[in-house]
Formats: sequence, structure tokens, C-alpha cells
Amino acid sequence: MVTKHPDTTFLMDYTTGSLSTAPLIAITAHLQFCEKCREQVDSLSHVGGEMLASTDALPVSDDLFDQVLSCIDQGQPAVSKPSKKVDDVARSLPDYVQQFLPDGELRWRFLSPSLRVSPITCGESTFELALHRIKAGGRAPNHDHKGLELTVVLKGSFSDEDGVYQEGDFIVREPGDVHRPHAAQNHECICLSVCEAPIKLTGVKGVLNPFLSFAPS
Repeated sequence: MVTKHPDTTFLMDYTTGSLSTAPLIAITAHLQFCEKCREQVDSLSHVGGEMLASTDALPVSDDLFDQVLSCIDQGQPAVSKPSKKVDDVARSLPDYVQQFLPDGELRWRFLSPSLRVSPITCGESTFELALHRIKAGGRAPNHDHKGLELTVVLKGSFSDEDGVYQEGDFIVREPGDVHRPHAAQNHECICLSVCEAPIKLTGVKGVLNPFLSFAPS
């Protein structure tokens, strides 16, 4: 059962198209699990539509429609569908997330004995989008945050000093937050994460810190 949700400000920004690509993907992934937030987005969209209808129309050029059609014809799809060659972990992810894995594969990078990361390219210039995988019963290293971090649990569950997080939960970490995620004993945990800045291991020299790499893409 989903118990952690984006706040109204996040959902309003989502509805109005004010979010950049990576946070938008994270909230959309959460919506795949959460009927409550889907209903709230529908409600916000309805309110926004009524507000738009009440405003005075602005004049547009006679050829605007032709210009829009021309842009559509020239545009490229935002994401590519995965090929038939899909590894087991990628295949188990929600269909929406699989869209961002063009070759159907995940390239996991070692961060600790219990934790792997697989970056996702989404045309982002501010946030890093990635999948994090904690093995069953494993603990991620204790770390703090230098910027905003959004996390959506896609598979399994994990806990930290502040609670337990199940599939679909949307977790927000602010700069200065310190925690140590711990996956449940019976299943590995896979999360979709959006980071605004590098996260840093606490009590570890920087030269040994694999979290210092940060590459929005």
C-alpha cells in the first residue's frame, strides 16, 4: 500500500508542466502505483482548465496551426521503446520506466557490496536520474544529501531511520538529510532516484567516495 506521496506543490507543478524531465519521470512513475495522486492530478487539471477557460483569449497568427504541424512532423519521439532483448531486472520494472531503457538493458555500477546504480539518460541538464538496487537484506552506506533527492520505490521495500517504504512510495530528501537505507530481508529493492547534487558518504574520505560522481544526462 502506497503511503508516501508528492505534496500538492509537486503535483501542481506536474500538472502545469513546470517540472524538468527527471522529476516529471519520478512523479509519473509514482502515479503508476497511486490512484489517490492520479485523482488529485485529474482534479488539479480540471481546476486549471476552468481557470484557462475564464481568461481572455490572446490573438494568434493565421499560420500558427501550420507551424505546430510542421514542428510535429520534424520532431523525434521523446523516448524509445525497449528492444526484445531485455534483462530480467529491466523486464520486472513498470512499463513506463522501461521506455527509458532503449536497448532493454541496465548497466549496473558498483557502489558498495550491497548497492549498485544504473544511470538513465533522459535529456536532463540539472538532475541525475538513476536506478538504485539494494540486495535483499543489504544496507546502503550511510550518506548525506547536498541537494534535493526524489525516490520512488519500484520493487521490494526498504527502511531507514525515518520509516519503511513500500512499492510506489515517493520519498523526498532535503539538503542536509542523513540516512542509511536497508532493504527487506526477503527481496532486493529497486528504486528510481532523482538527485539534484552528489550525495556523500559520511565518515569516508572523499577520495574513496564513489558517490561524488554526478552526471545529469
